[in-house]
Parts: sequence; structure tokens; C-alpha cells
Amino acid sequence: MNYSTTKIAFSGRMALLAIILSAFAFVGQANAEEFTAKEKAAIAEHHQIIENQMAKTENELESTLQSEFDAQVKNSEQEFMQLACTAHGLDFDNSTGVCFE
Repeated sequence: MNYSTTKIAFSGRMALLAIILSAFAFVGQANAEEFTAKEKAAIAEHHQIIENQMAKTENELESTLQSEFDAQVKNSEQEFMQLACTAHGLDFDNSTGVCFE
């Protein structure tokens, strides 16, 4: 059997460059500065805008869902009353919601 071996060329320069880049990345993260007061105020303002928009969107969604639910309940009630009136040989009036002869 012939086993082939693969030789990977090792470059000392590339290893040194990789170590230097890794060190700069680490030092850069370690020396990250805090936000200034102006930057913190801008961030807080953006968070407030996002919170306000989310609250507005949630309220609109809740309102839409509630109106759709109310319409479905009304339709179901009318359908039930129509069936109940018909089962008893009566007619159903949609405007008043009552059965009559």
C-alpha cells in the first residue's frame, strides 16, 4: 500500500503575523472605551423611540384583533339564533335579534 503524505508548508512569517493580529484584536477589545454622555443620551433617546413605536404597534394590533373577534362573535350569535329559531319553526330578525312567528 502506498500512503501519500501531505506536507503543509509552515511559514514562520505567517504565524508571527497571525499572532500579532490576534494580539491587536485582543488589546483593542480590552481597551474599548465607555460611551460618552452625549452618546448615552442618544442611545437612550433611540430606546425611547423604539419603546413608543412598539407600544403604538401593540395597541393597534390589539385593537384590530379585538374588532375582528367582536365581528366573529356577532356573526356566530346571529347564526346560532337563526338555527335556534328555525329549529322551533320561527323566523329570526337580524335587526332586533329575536325570533318571531
